[in-house]
Amino acid sequence: MKNNANKHAATGGENREKIGVFLCECGRKIAPKIDLKLLEKILSNDQIISHVMTLPYSCELPGIEKIREIVQDKHIGRVVVAGCEPRIILPKLERELEGFGIEKGRIDVVNIRGYVASVNQGDPSQLASKSAKLISSSAAYLDALIPSPKTRIEFKGPVMILGGGMATYSAAQELVRQKIETIIAVYTEDTEDVIRMLHESYPGKWDSHERLRAIINEVNESPYIKQITVGKLEKVRGVMGHYVVTFASEKDKPPLSYEVGAIIAALDGEMHNQGTDFGHDGKRVLCHTEMDEHIWLHGAPGHRVVFWINDLETERPYANLSARTAWNMAIYIREHNVFSRVSILYNNKIKILLSSAEQIMSRELGIEWIPYDGTIRPTVQDGFITYNDQEDQIEKELGWEQLVLSPLRHPGVEQLKVAQILGLHTDGSKFLERNPQMVRPEQVGLDRKFIAGSACEPCDLKETLRQGRRAAHKITELIGLANEGRLFAPSMVCTVDQGKCTGCGLCREICDCGGIAPVDGPGGNTPRVVDPMSCTGGGTCAAACPYHALSLQNNTTAQREARVAALARRLDENEVMGYGCNWGGVAAADHAGLRGMHYNSRFYLMPVGCIGQLDLSVMGRAFLEGANGLLLIGCPPEECHHSYGLDHAWSRVLLIKKMLDLIGIERERIALAHADLNKPDQYIKTVNSFVGIIDKMGPIKRNEMMEAKINDVYDTLNNSRVRWVLGASLRRPWETTYPSDQRSALAYDETLFDVLMEEFLRIRIINLLKKQPGVQQLQDISCSLGEERQQILSCLKDLTEEGIISRIFKDRIPYYSIRQE
Repeated sequence: MKNNANKHAATGGENREKIGVFLCECGRKIAPKIDLKLLEKILSNDQIISHVMTLPYSCELPGIEKIREIVQDKHIGRVVVAGCEPRIILPKLERELEGFGIEKGRIDVVNIRGYVASVNQGDPSQLASKSAKLISSSAAYLDALIPSPKTRIEFKGPVMILGGGMATYSAAQELVRQKIETIIAVYTEDTEDVIRMLHESYPGKWDSHERLRAIINEVNESPYIKQITVGKLEKVRGVMGHYVVTFASEKDKPPLSYEVGAIIAALDGEMHNQGTDFGHDGKRVLCHTEMDEHIWLHGAPGHRVVFWINDLETERPYANLSARTAWNMAIYIREHNVFSRVSILYNNKIKILLSSAEQIMSRELGIEWIPYDGTIRPTVQDGFITYNDQEDQIEKELGWEQLVLSPLRHPGVEQLKVAQILGLHTDGSKFLERNPQMVRPEQVGLDRKFIAGSACEPCDLKETLRQGRRAAHKITELIGLANEGRLFAPSMVCTVDQGKCTGCGLCREICDCGGIAPVDGPGGNTPRVVDPMSCTGGGTCAAACPYHALSLQNNTTAQREARVAALARRLDENEVMGYGCNWGGVAAADHAGLRGMHYNSRFYLMPVGCIGQLDLSVMGRAFLEGANGLLLIGCPPEECHHSYGLDHAWSRVLLIKKMLDLIGIERERIALAHADLNKPDQYIKTVNSFVGIIDKMGPIKRNEMMEAKINDVYDTLNNSRVRWVLGASLRRPWETTYPSDQRSALAYDETLFDVLMEEFLRIRIINLLKKQPGVQQLQDISCSLGEERQQILSCLKDLTEEGIISRIFKDRIPYYSIRQE
């Protein structure tokens, strides 16, 4: 063990927090295979590491207590633990060290057991050398950390429930019972009007009228409720805890704005008729909502009524909901008119879910359930519907005087507009339910505005009311934590530098969290703000920002660049580096380590939360610092745990390939691969194959000109125009194919390549003029860059007009130089 407590002062970094490294023997799983004494010695010479120590077990209580002791005695601010799988011990270490100043983001775990000791065969000193490279890169990652303070969330204002759906009242009931001030924005204050219009979204629910009426009355009578009738929702600004909600008002009057702490959107879907294709005429052939209206006005019919559950014929997956509605209506009709006859005709592919009691009731009321062969579509005739019997395959007829069809369910045009204003992605007539991101519970972002109702996904009234109560219950819990001062934003979420943000909106388009919103500003500019309670920390939005205005706090691009640079500088020429996402590459590597499966020891894997977090600059930095190959290993296609990070990484890798090709480096030196946690053997094949590819090519031939070109590539990858054009290809949440929809793919690719060539040449000229003293002639610049004079001249003209470079004439010959600030 060696203490380097004064090392930072010697390197001019006296303001840095000290980094402590703790090596784990892990029984005999690490210590005998890796020379830990040599490893300590190597790490002690690392200028950014202040303290190195070996422990028997760093994750057990004695080891944790020793780490706490060293942290306090040596004033350690950041910790690297070199042991086993981070997904196992990192959460525990974060909990145990949080009270000692080592908060989340200030600790990193390097799996030297799974990436070195268990999978590599070699001399203990060689394995110590490999371990040191991985640990030093981790220390560099922590050294580049600029800690973000914990953000306490406070609720400023009441809860607002908007949208006008039935969940409004169940949510409000839950909130007022907890004595939480609530504003409900509705289209009518008349309880009977609400009951009267129930059938438009939830037909056949007459048995729920009294219950719903009681809920509405309880809400309206509560002193904690403020009921407002408003126009259309115009905009929502702010983050959880403090929103400003604006509604349109009457003509010539200013909009109405309300400050609220949380929002629940109660959005009910709509039901439309099926059109003339099935004989609909609105009189004899109806849909569910029209039948409900008919019964409301004229009472239960006393003739033959047939409910045809024809959802599958219209390719709609809501047959069970339609069957349940038909069943409710059939019961009402039979109970209120003994002269009625009711049949329910359904496709035999539908599984009818009736309880034993309901089956008995069906027999007692004489309600027929008639299945038909779903391979042959029934035909509607005047007074009859012809169907194919599923038992004997004989075509039969069923008489009717009123035929009731299943409705076409739609989220609703106005509901979709509200959803868009709330920051949800909408796609035509698709419902609003989002695919949940497959992340750990502590990474799940909260809905910015809680959504309830059948516009999210078709459901019955009971489920809608339950969703409203559930949304209110979640908000109640959050308000309780906030009131106790215990509600904090997660430590690793995206933040916006509004000084850099131009309000282009790219981040909001590709974010699937729904946590990015505009902020009103002077001159019409709308820089973005991230709601920290919604962000899941996927980070692909930050990696996509053309202006580097977005960053993933406590896990920034600068940190990843520092890690990749530290490792690349230490690699031998025949060694290869890679990044693996925690859910794909890292998980498969951990599994291989647990099983002791050997693979090429010259491969070095670095972890990243999602492969989509990797900025172009991180990939470019690897080659700039000496890497000869870079392998990115993500989740299997369509299984990205952060929605579309894998697709975005795909687009970035393709751009890097183009840039390498431009400067004469093989495109194959960077690659994207996929790994499955349960298939470590496939991970090993991937790694060995890529190392073999790099071996065949050999190291990059680096000379002064090539190094300059790689540096120019790195600068091009940070060019806002290049990054913006690339952003046009990134998969949006509404796109359904991997690696994103390919409309006009070739035309786009040609445009992207043209932009790359233009910006690359500009950057090469600028960097050359910065490096060369004095002024340069066109011929000198062309010769130095190896490019045609006409291309150089055109670019010089543009740069001069933009004021980036200066041009003077001597004897009618132009000379160029960088314009001095």
